[in-house]
Amino acid sequence: MSCDIGNPSANQGSSQGLNLADCFALNDKQTVASVYSHPSDLINLLVKNVFIVAGIILFVMIIYSGYLFISGGTKGADQAKTVISTAIAGFLIMFSAYWIIQIIKLLTGANIVGF
Repeated sequence: MSCDIGNPSANQGSSQGLNLADCFALNDKQTVASVYSHPSDLINLLVKNVFIVAGIILFVMIIYSGYLFISGGTKGADQAKTVISTAIAGFLIMFSAYWIIQIIKLLTGANIVGF
């Protein structure tokens, strides 16, 4: 199969169309399809990293709200309360999503890799 993305007529002869996983390379020797055999492998990797990035953002928001509280006077204190309440709401959503997945795994016996 050809990976000529710029020329769609080159791919019209195939019945399956263009398989992007075979066209995109991670390096000179590996394609995306050779490393991630199922879409779920890639999604699990992305979700795991999203949780890490969200935790870092939560930490930065807490530090930022502390800075606002200390340096901003009464206006800064109000803004800091808004920032910290938003950060806590985001944390609760992340925490709940993780534990809902864990409960679904337990109840259904599903093998959700990465969690």
